[in-house]
Amino acid sequence: MSDGLPEMPLTSDPSGEFDASNNEALFFAMFAGDDRIDCRVDIAALRDRAAPDGTSPNDLIETFKRHRSTIERIASEQYDTGATMPVVRTHQLTPG
Repeated sequence: MSDGLPEMPLTSDPSGEFDASNNEALFFAMFAGDDRIDCRVDIAALRDRAAPDGTSPNDLIETFKRHRSTIERIASEQYDTGATMPVVRTHQLTPG
């Protein structure tokens, strides 16, 4: 933001890949131009998001896929404010 213009938001990983093998967070990548930015969403946030959706809190992958655009928007906003590895948490994914 050196010229006063907002940073370019992160863009989705065209591969659509993600890593759900960790029991604390699901990892995904986004891009700032050609730079890969590692991001994550807390498993607790996905479980907490499933409840209001009326879906199983154990179906983390489907919850991630269903809300991926929102999760990526939140991660991009965090990156724009200086986060080097954005982390999406419950209060951001399921406010209130």
